[in-house]
Amino acid sequence: MSDPFLWCAAYFVIQMVLGLPIGLVLVSTVIVYAFAGGQDMSLMAERVIFASVENIIVIAIPLFIFTAKVMDHGGISTRLLQFCLALVGHRPGGLAQVNIVSSVIFSGMSGDATSDASGIGQVLIKMMRENGRYPAPYAAAVTIASSSIGPIIPPSIPMLIYAFFSGASVGALFLAGIVPGLLMGGAMMVLVAWQARQRGFPTEKKLARAELLRATLSATGPLLMPVILLGGIYSGIFTPTEAAAVAGVYAIGLSAVLYRMGSARALYDALVDSARQSGMVFLLIGGGFALNYIFTVEKVTGAITAFILSLEVSTLALLMIVHLAFIVMGMFLTKAPMLYVVIPALLPGLQAAGVDMVHFGVIIVLNMMISMITPPMGLMVFIVGGLTRIPIGPIFRESVPFIIVLYATMFLVTIFPGLALWLPSLWQ
Repeated sequence: MSDPFLWCAAYFVIQMVLGLPIGLVLVSTVIVYAFAGGQDMSLMAERVIFASVENIIVIAIPLFIFTAKVMDHGGISTRLLQFCLALVGHRPGGLAQVNIVSSVIFSGMSGDATSDASGIGQVLIKMMRENGRYPAPYAAAVTIASSSIGPIIPPSIPMLIYAFFSGASVGALFLAGIVPGLLMGGAMMVLVAWQARQRGFPTEKKLARAELLRATLSATGPLLMPVILLGGIYSGIFTPTEAAAVAGVYAIGLSAVLYRMGSARALYDALVDSARQSGMVFLLIGGGFALNYIFTVEKVTGAITAFILSLEVSTLALLMIVHLAFIVMGMFLTKAPMLYVVIPALLPGLQAAGVDMVHFGVIIVLNMMISMITPPMGLMVFIVGGLTRIPIGPIFRESVPFIIVLYATMFLVTIFPGLALWLPSLWQ
């Protein structure tokens, strides 16, 4: 390794310890490397820009972000919530069950955990806390845990980013996330039912069939969105990127035309919010790609590949080693460094070792989502705790059973790849 690389590595570690925004850390680290090595910054910038433009997958990211924002600002999320309440509110742990089911359904439209937790999640926490029906930390813990489903069930923004770096099929990744996502939701619902009986959580009044039918009809428009998107992708009518554009137009049509809840102001707010979030994501993608270029030049990826191949272990054992490494990293890092720095560096070695890139994409995204609720970092815990003013410590304590259940699901999908790869195998 060259002196410029050692300089930029030291700079990167210091900036991460100081807690600076990861996007700025990535970009500034590349600048430090270029200056220390006397390289042409314009050439490096050109490589990053062209690599991003050539891959049409990245265009889908801001479009799916925009779709989630339109749903939030246009009142679509409220109708989905009413449907979920009518569907499972009468089950043990009623509102907690509603929380999980709404995340499963919402994940089929947004693909983003933060949008789920900070949008419809806040409404559910408020409902659960009314009249002391559920402890505030428990309400937050259920919301945070269920939000981890968002990036697993398609569409998924983290899987789009993973596809950008790995070259894996977006369609296969989306299909591969369906069964694991449903398993996550089902496992958490079983846990909530058990907790409800142990702790005496209330249930909601069971609605008559006519009321359930009205709630279902009211939510039919949003519920059709995943069907249209996935059906269009897998029937070949449009690509995943075009599907993202269709999702945005469909969300606007539902809000403004069908439900008449949209407004020029709501659309403007959705555009502004999605532009801000998309800008952050593209900064991370550009910085991650540039840093990966440095790793290639400095032969870091080659060294990692050689180390992985030298382990001479089975594919399952290798995946378990990677899982444990990511679990430890997730305790101290947010998902961004892992997604944009660590994974691109690991991919060549894992490919050389014969790891299925679709299977790995699903389980590693699942791992990173769980790390967002795992102490001591637990980014989602801090976000929800800050928005709701609920103390962080009690939220972490209430999250432990959910973390255990989610990790059990992750290891189950790792041990039995067919749980993820069965649906993609039918599509091919």
